[in-house]
Amino acid sequence: MPTREIYWNIVGGVGIYVFAAVAGALLAWGLWQRIRLWRLGGPARRTDRPAARVRRFVAEVFGQRRALRDPVPGIAHVLVFYGFLASFIATAHISVQEWTGIHFLRGRYYLGYSLLSDVFGLLAIAGLVVLLWRRAVVRPARLHSVLDDWIALGLLLLVFVQGFVIEGLRIATTELVQQPELARWSPGGWLLAHAFSGLPEATLRSSHRVVWWFHVVSVFAFLGYFVYGKLAHAFYGSANVLLSELGPTGRLVHPDVEVLADTDPDALARLGTSRIDGLSWKGLLDLDACMNCGRCEEVCPAHQSGVPLSPRKLIRDLKDHLTETGPALLAARAAGGAPPPADLAPLYGPGGGDGPAPAVLEVELWGCRTCGACQRECPVFIEHVPKIVDMRRSLVMTDARMSDEAKQMLRSLDDRGHPWVGASGDREQWFADLGLKVLGRGDTAEYLFWVGCTGALVERNVQVTRAVAKVLTAGGVDFAVLGAEESCTGDPARRVGGEVTYQVCAKTNVETFERYGVRKIVTSCPHCFNTLKNEYPDFGAQLEVVHHSELIAELVRDGRLSLTRKLDSITYHDPCYLGRHNEVYDAPRDVLRAVSAEGAFTELPRNRSRALCCGAGGGYAFLDDDPVQRINHLRIAEVKASGARTAAVSCPFCMQMFEDGLAALDPARETRALDIAEIVAEALGEPS
Repeated sequence: MPTREIYWNIVGGVGIYVFAAVAGALLAWGLWQRIRLWRLGGPARRTDRPAARVRRFVAEVFGQRRALRDPVPGIAHVLVFYGFLASFIATAHISVQEWTGIHFLRGRYYLGYSLLSDVFGLLAIAGLVVLLWRRAVVRPARLHSVLDDWIALGLLLLVFVQGFVIEGLRIATTELVQQPELARWSPGGWLLAHAFSGLPEATLRSSHRVVWWFHVVSVFAFLGYFVYGKLAHAFYGSANVLLSELGPTGRLVHPDVEVLADTDPDALARLGTSRIDGLSWKGLLDLDACMNCGRCEEVCPAHQSGVPLSPRKLIRDLKDHLTETGPALLAARAAGGAPPPADLAPLYGPGGGDGPAPAVLEVELWGCRTCGACQRECPVFIEHVPKIVDMRRSLVMTDARMSDEAKQMLRSLDDRGHPWVGASGDREQWFADLGLKVLGRGDTAEYLFWVGCTGALVERNVQVTRAVAKVLTAGGVDFAVLGAEESCTGDPARRVGGEVTYQVCAKTNVETFERYGVRKIVTSCPHCFNTLKNEYPDFGAQLEVVHHSELIAELVRDGRLSLTRKLDSITYHDPCYLGRHNEVYDAPRDVLRAVSAEGAFTELPRNRSRALCCGAGGGYAFLDDDPVQRINHLRIAEVKASGARTAAVSCPFCMQMFEDGLAALDPARETRALDIAEIVAEALGEPS
């Protein structure tokens, strides 16, 4: 009967439980210390929709879905993950058999157990070699290896190799001679057993005992260290995935400022986050979940442009800050809410002054475009953007520290209801000759066409807005506009940190929708789309919001548009707030394929969820910085390299950035930028 003796050649095996107790105590203590720090954070509701959470957990933790977005390290990580899991299960089998006295590791079950244990162990070693090779030889820019990385990978490799050495010494002494057909079911140990077979039995036995006890010490040192170093992401990252935000990543939240003022008169004096305990407990868990893999940094458009922002570094710096200042904050809280020590390092600041250095520099916070590339790439679902915006809120509303451009934009929103400083047009000029319905004139319609500030006031985008209206009219869509009563959704204010201004805009617009009974909205601006659809419900809005690309795609599918012209060379740029934040990828492509000749449509190298931001998000349609290379120029270079003569966009901010980039990089205008509505209008033969 195929089987083997547990604790073969080992005397005093019960001592293993002493090591296990010490390792377990260290692990529990380290975990509790971090949990205490997370409890500094504010509330966050992350236990809703349990079925959806479990599905995501299974897909991301056991399916490693996001890890595999980058195939080489992703596959290596899968091998290590499942190798470790298989090793844990194999060890658990031995423990259960030992504790229960039921000898179930025998016969065919034992043969399968031996084979799978060895195969997964060998695959784990292969994965570890790849990960070490990437750090030691390939050294991609995104990998910022520290000593902890080498300790973690080295310990894992040591544990797996030790296991095979122990198995090889045992097989060389027993099965290789007595049951050679059984030895082959442990391929890793069988190979090493041949290497050891020439040694005397006494040497094999003594070596086996030495390596076995060294292995025990190594394993439990590894387990005790688990929550103190890089490998802690196995715990914290898994928890973070389970508790991650299930809704659209473009949605930002903040309590109603008026309600805050009524319930806590001092609340308006501390809007936003200026201390680490101003983040939610989930926000603090995020910091420990980070594995320093650098995937967020690699895809960050701000980082690529050369501005001093790395989402990886920001999260790591916040974690270090929590570790350093958390105990003092806990002590202050235990003392009945006493203020923390005055010499506590600030959460953010300009840097360069006297006193403790801030965890995050203000210039880093202002670099973010809120495009969500970092969040989409993160294997453990860290939420970078809400933290950045919440610190911006404190900067803007509490400290009043912002650029002159941000001040002017917010002042324009407060005074004129739109962010375009210096714009002289009004919201009704663009449709004066189109004969459209206007709700304020007593008209009613199925859809409100929400134009947006840029679509109504910026000349280039007025052409897009007119094209949308003509296409909807040609498709028989019943729609109306608000005209002069339309005001900014407040999106630019919210993204730069002007939460009070945003909430005034939101409440004003929701009142307008209620007055006219608006229930369906179509808009050509993804930023308006995201805000109306995902954020206005927090203020009582009950709306069905569609992007114009979705409605036009429906008109095309239903045969309600007579398309007569075809483009012979076209590509498409995914707007962040339509694609990555709201998962609208197919509708624009369906429209473009309908108006393109066979094989005329070309994807850009970075597309869909990995599309490069145009650079206008996070308020940067109205702000500016001093990058080494402008983000829109990086994107235009990709468009030019594709060879497409038409670059299709579906966002007014993207149009603004593309026009600027083409003027700089393509003065001869060999490539043109058109909104998909303009392309469809051309295909309909509609005059501009």
